[in-house]
Amino acid sequence: MAVQAVNGNDVAALKKKKNAKKNGIRLRMSFFFTTFVPEFENIIMRKTFWVILVGLLSAVCAQAATVYTKVTTKPTNDWPGTYIIVYEQSATQALVWNGEDASSNYQQVTISNGKITSDDLADYQVTVTKEGNNKYYVKAKDGFIGCSAKSNNITFNSGGQACTIQSNGGYVMLETNTNTCRFVYNTNANRFRFYYDKNGNKWADSDYRNICFYVLGDVEQEDPDNLLDLGYAHAEMYACESNFPTQSNPYDQYFMTFLYLAQEESNEAVPQIGLEILAPTQYSIEGTYKSDYTPGQKYFLNCQAGSDHSYFIFPNNSTQGWGQASIKLATMTITKVGPSLFPNAYVYHIKLVFTDSNQKIWTLDKDMDVYAWWIDCNKTTNPVSNMDPVAFTLESGNHNPSQGIENLQTEVSVQKILIDGQMYILRGEKIYSVQGQMVR
Repeated sequence: MAVQAVNGNDVAALKKKKNAKKNGIRLRMSFFFTTFVPEFENIIMRKTFWVILVGLLSAVCAQAATVYTKVTTKPTNDWPGTYIIVYEQSATQALVWNGEDASSNYQQVTISNGKITSDDLADYQVTVTKEGNNKYYVKAKDGFIGCSAKSNNITFNSGGQACTIQSNGGYVMLETNTNTCRFVYNTNANRFRFYYDKNGNKWADSDYRNICFYVLGDVEQEDPDNLLDLGYAHAEMYACESNFPTQSNPYDQYFMTFLYLAQEESNEAVPQIGLEILAPTQYSIEGTYKSDYTPGQKYFLNCQAGSDHSYFIFPNNSTQGWGQASIKLATMTITKVGPSLFPNAYVYHIKLVFTDSNQKIWTLDKDMDVYAWWIDCNKTTNPVSNMDPVAFTLESGNHNPSQGIENLQTEVSVQKILIDGQMYILRGEKIYSVQGQMVR
């Protein structure tokens, strides 16, 4: 193939054509950047602005509110830390000490799963520092707290006053003056304060309520001290003890019930708890019972007159291997779970927290099969019963003992069955869900 020579003019023309092409490209690029790029830049800048703004707003919104977690046992790293001091009115309501010594010196808050969430409690925080062997200083907003000797008050000082701190079943015993003054909530005076125990038995008074520490932070809760693991429960329901003339139907009343909780079915079982309660109906014990309710009120838990009404038998190191105490303060919530696999029993979840006469706090928190007996000792209404206990099943319906309580003793077979892959409870001819709801 012949190679054609290219002269100078041709080379110049070729360069001119190439330059023109380059200039055209530059021109089109210049047009693009001068026409479109500024708009793109505006779009990018606006988008970046909104991304940054949304990010900042998300960060602000995502900033979690302050959480305080209930301390249920002595912390692994000892007590030094930041807390709020709390009186728990119920499982969901509480009062937080506001750092003052005055009537109504608290703020109402809500509890959820053992935690209090609020950004309004920073001024009510207390700081605990260690002073010596089981000796601590507790500092509130106005200074280190303490108590005058043999007095009921709170002092605020520039220097610390030695206190002892003990955990007992989820409560905290904050004491000073060689443990003669304890920080409690007084329900009669509506205030938090150190109270002097002059005669050594003030804490048996139901007006003085134990406090809890809630530590600053959303932390994992620890298991409480003195947690009871009992395996047997039965309820004895008495008709004659509930005599309320305002009720038109003598059997539509609050029924005095003795609830027996023990390690096993034996009168000699240890530990063992006996509680006298007023059940809401003659066929159910579900509800929340408290020892500070008015006597005769529905859900009253009778801790009066010592161990004659409610008692606690516990293991100890004495020669007989057990000891007995009365129950001073108690709260118990009983919730239906469902039918039991055992005749004359129904499954309830029992959450019980009580203080015994030795100032120890105990907790029971588990599902239990509760057996039941009916004892009708109201001779004027049903003289044929002669106080013979009759077994029956709680939650089985509104039966009327005056129309033949002996019929309640019929035992029904109970078994688990599968229907379309779903577990149910078959009791006699009736089918229940595992939650206790009758299906058919």
